[in-house]
Amino acid sequence: MENEDQLWRQGGFRRFQIVRCVVTGHRGRFGVEVAIIDPKSSAPAFIDFVMLKDGVGHLTPEEFPPVGTVLEAVTLDFMPDGELRLSASPSSIARQREHDAES
Repeated sequence: MENEDQLWRQGGFRRFQIVRCVVTGHRGRFGVEVAIIDPKSSAPAFIDFVMLKDGVGHLTPEEFPPVGTVLEAVTLDFMPDGELRLSASPSSIARQREHDAES
């Protein structure tokens, strides 16, 4: 837990924070690599394909947002290799906006 807390501090993020990011690459069928642009960060980040949309079914690699697309996303956790995992599903963003408004 201490190691994960340290990753959050070093990255300058908090869990479930809304960020803006730009798609920098596709990782096969697994999802998209992104660079966080607001707040500016050099932390490696990734959005799993199941976290790109809501509803039934999942996006296929052909449907992934193109490189250069700017997305809003929510910080979720850090992977064992230190990569930040995000969700860009509309429900995740809406839920966090609602939570932030109540705080």
